[in-house]
Amino acid sequence: MAKTEQRKLVAFVLRRCTSRTGKSALARRGLSGSFILSTLLIVLSGLCAQTPGITNKPTLYYIPHTHWEGAVFKTREDYLEMGLPHILKALQLLKAYPDYKFTLDQVAYFKPFLERYPEEAAAFHEFVAQGRLEIVGGMDVMPDVVKPGGELFVRQMQYGQRYCREQFGHEATVAWLLDTFGHHPQMPQLLRQAGFESFWFCRGVPHDKLPSEFRWRGIDGTEIPAFWLPGFYGLFYGPPRSLPEFTKFFQSRFDRLTPHAAAPERVGLAGVDVSEPEDYVPPLIAAFNRQPDAPFTIRTAVPSEFAGIVARRAHQPVVTNDFNPIFQGTYSSRIELKQATRRIERLLVTAEKLAALVAWLGTPSDEPRSNRREEAHSKIRNPKSEIRTNQSFLTSAATDDSMLWRAWEPVLFNQTHDLASGVMTDHVYEDTVRSYDFSQRLAEEMIDAGWERLAARIDTRGEGIPVAVFNPLGWERTDVAEVEIGFSEPGVLDIGLVDAAGKPAALQILRADRDAARGIRRARIFFAAYDVPALGYATYRVIPRHSAATGANEASEESRGIGFIENEYYRVAFDFANGAMTSLFDKPQQWEVLSGPANVVAREVDKGDLWELYRGLDGASHVAMTNRQAVPKPGAAQFSTDYQGTNGVVRHGSVFSEFSVAHPLANGTFATRVRLYPGVRRIDIQTELVSNEKYVRYLALFPTSIQDGRNVQEIPFGAIARPTGIEFPAQQWVDYSGGLRGVALLNFGLPGNLVADGTLMLSLMRSHNLGAYGFGGGYEPGMGSDTGFEIGKRLTFRYALVPHAGDWRAAEVYRAALEFNHPLLARKVAPHTGLLPGRWGLLEVSHDNVVLTALKPCPGNSTILRVYEAAGQATSAVKIKLRARVAAANESNLLEDSGPKLKVQTDTVQFDLHPFEIKTIKLRLDRQKKSG
Repeated sequence: MAKTEQRKLVAFVLRRCTSRTGKSALARRGLSGSFILSTLLIVLSGLCAQTPGITNKPTLYYIPHTHWEGAVFKTREDYLEMGLPHILKALQLLKAYPDYKFTLDQVAYFKPFLERYPEEAAAFHEFVAQGRLEIVGGMDVMPDVVKPGGELFVRQMQYGQRYCREQFGHEATVAWLLDTFGHHPQMPQLLRQAGFESFWFCRGVPHDKLPSEFRWRGIDGTEIPAFWLPGFYGLFYGPPRSLPEFTKFFQSRFDRLTPHAAAPERVGLAGVDVSEPEDYVPPLIAAFNRQPDAPFTIRTAVPSEFAGIVARRAHQPVVTNDFNPIFQGTYSSRIELKQATRRIERLLVTAEKLAALVAWLGTPSDEPRSNRREEAHSKIRNPKSEIRTNQSFLTSAATDDSMLWRAWEPVLFNQTHDLASGVMTDHVYEDTVRSYDFSQRLAEEMIDAGWERLAARIDTRGEGIPVAVFNPLGWERTDVAEVEIGFSEPGVLDIGLVDAAGKPAALQILRADRDAARGIRRARIFFAAYDVPALGYATYRVIPRHSAATGANEASEESRGIGFIENEYYRVAFDFANGAMTSLFDKPQQWEVLSGPANVVAREVDKGDLWELYRGLDGASHVAMTNRQAVPKPGAAQFSTDYQGTNGVVRHGSVFSEFSVAHPLANGTFATRVRLYPGVRRIDIQTELVSNEKYVRYLALFPTSIQDGRNVQEIPFGAIARPTGIEFPAQQWVDYSGGLRGVALLNFGLPGNLVADGTLMLSLMRSHNLGAYGFGGGYEPGMGSDTGFEIGKRLTFRYALVPHAGDWRAAEVYRAALEFNHPLLARKVAPHTGLLPGRWGLLEVSHDNVVLTALKPCPGNSTILRVYEAAGQATSAVKIKLRARVAAANESNLLEDSGPKLKVQTDTVQFDLHPFEIKTIKLRLDRQKKSG
């Protein structure tokens, strides 16, 4: 610690002791006079012992830390048992050495410490206030940022930063993503909007020549100071204990940093996976610095110190890279976890939207659950661990807010980079599935409650069974919906459907239970819902008919060698025996989309592990992978077209037409179903696989007739062009266009995507275990991971095709992908009077490229609305018109702090957007008084 810093610390402590507010603050944290006196003595002794003189030697900013794993080889609770003593050790060193500093990250790590060691909380807080213990990361865990969705990452930052603000009076300013497997170029904007001032990372750089300090510019133009760690996050950990060997160790590692450094200062981290702070190092650093021939000075520091040094440099290079891909095998290992993440994120943002709607409509949304239910949800138990879900730490007492955060937290925790990647041991996998189940149950319960409160305000009177269809997206849309109905009255032979205006609507019976007289007792129906308003609903009524069924609502079947299905947009033909899509004809463009059989599943031998494709793990991988993947070839792979079935069938109906087939594939089974709907520009595909083999992977192939096209993939809140022939983590869509026309491949929780030789390839699943992994970081002999082979599991995959004119912007592929991932919700409701009409929506957005991603209640009777510009085009005078009077509208950051006021005119908010800009708006809406 420099003299000036030590003097500042003395002055700080004296001020805190003598001021009235300081005394009370210290008392609240339990700081005694003896603690204050000891602190002063330590600092003063440091001042006396400080070596005089100033040198021009280079400086190494040495940052002790520990990388807590969260969960991967051991459970969350097991890693806390390992890791919490390390925080105690860090506090011990902070008390013993006035020059010592330490860095901690992950709320899921230090929050339990403060709860379980309240006697250490005062010292912990004081070291944070002094700047000697720096809290970095500002998130629940060190998350994966490329596979989970954008709103999930926003909640990750909200959760962590709000806790830091409540505990320490400020947010973390250092984004600490040291071990995260890749980083997309919308991160600078996301991090800046959540209060971060620097970004620290290890993996995903384009090459080994990159400077260690630069400014990372995102796709919207936002920049953030970035700190790449060429020697990884444990470069200076574990030095020898004798001074000569210690000096050699530090010299060699300092030299490794030199090619990447633009100035005399270097930064090096000392900490590895679940590592203990090194108590023998502080005296060796002091001895090193006393050497007259020491080649540089070692300064124990925290990350923000070095960031401050770099900020004063006159010039910093600017980098615009996508820091991907890293560990491509993780995109499809334990694929069911990626699908669960997508599903539960969708459920939770839908629950938030319904909560916001019912809060504005005036329906109570904070009805208390029973104590029994609260107790049932308070924790998840299993033989290996006990995961206690966090009670809301927010000042708001609203039950819905508390319930939402209780549901979010296990999902946030499961975005730990290892868990989200599926590279865990078997017992940790089971723990992860249980926590996902908990969040899903809670999300579904909140959706049910919100739906009931919304439906209670709708006028649903009329003949038959009322059905309300909710659209969770921010634009009016036409799509399909399904609902189950039942009749207690006998003699219902057929079913009709009418919309809110009484106009007949088409329906299709998926299945029906009938009595001996052919009367329908229960049925599941499928129907097309047209023009359902944005963040609103449309009502329908199911009419029982007592006349003989005409068959119009039943699907006809045909089975022969080649058949087809079609709607007004596409005509799709199939080989009935092997299931291949043999033709996809775009009617408006008169264009054959395919160049060969499509929706073919290839099975390849893959001798990798859960992390890597085709090879074993290199845990130090940090350069973005450029290994090219070719389209699988006969002889080197097996294909679903190598096998045949006898059950291929086409069904034609009034609401959908479909082709389906099932047959063997290698030592397992393959089944696929392809559907078209009238009025919907999308081809939906559902494929089921059962694999009984180890070390294989499965990909779905779609050879297109496009030559030399452009591969554009969605990232959170944006889209970027990526090279062909390399597998990348995409969000909900990939588009391959040749200028005049293109085709998009949408997915539900299937991030592994690539385009090679004009063929779209989607990674479905892999069959692997951990392979060879060195013992350490909690990994011990006897730990198994064989459930990663997925042997005998029936896994279902959902994806869709959207052929289109123009490029991805013209086709608004981002909207199609959201519609595919957020289906309409149809529920039966009771007939009753209500203030709301049979068709209603909350808002209208003026521009199609402005996409709404969040609507949620906010403490203080406000509503948070988030949009982003999705096409990479500057957009002026965006208007959002609401079915409410807007009392106030402020721009907000991602932490939902109010910022500048926005232009408001009665019921409309207006603003501008830069390309790919994310904008969060805090609204105060006058409550609904009557139907609108």
